[in-house]
This record gives sequence, structure tokens and C-alpha cells, in this order.
Amino acid sequence: MSVDEAERIALSAFSYITNDEDRLNRFLAVSGLRVDTIRIAAESAGFFAGILDYIASDEALLVGFAETQKIKPEEVMQAHFTLSPSEFD
Repeated sequence: MSVDEAERIALSAFSYITNDEDRLNRFLAVSGLRVDTIRIAAESAGFFAGILDYIASDEALLVGFAETQKIKPEEVMQAHFTLSPSEFD
């Protein structure tokens, strides 16, 4: 998967999270971000990888997101791997 495609999936995942108040509040609690700091965080190099890491850490969230995007959860995981490859590869 290309980096551009992985970033597109991550951006869609971020939209999925922020379009629901409960999902957003949980994301903010887990990430330590605040509504007023998201824009700054989004400019950092690892933001998209962090979004996909968050989605990947919760199976229900992963499956729900994949269903809304009409993609397989495995594609989300591939995007996650593309943006944050293992140090052993």
C-alpha cells in the first residue's frame, strides 16, 4: 500500500472518530490531546500513524470504521503498517 493511500485511510479514520462525540471523547482521553491541540498535533509527522494505532487497538472501533469505509479491517491494518513499519523490517 502506498503512503498516500495509507494517509487517506488515516484521514478517514480521524473523521470517523471526530464525527461521534463518544468516540472523540474517548480518543481525547486516551491520547491526552485536547480539542484545542488537535490541529497542532495533526501537523506532526506521526499523527496519521497514531490515529491508525488508536483504531487498531480497539477491535470494535476497527471493524466499525472498516464497515463505514466499505473496506476490510485488514486494509486498515496494512495502512497502519505502512505508516508505522516495524523496526525489525
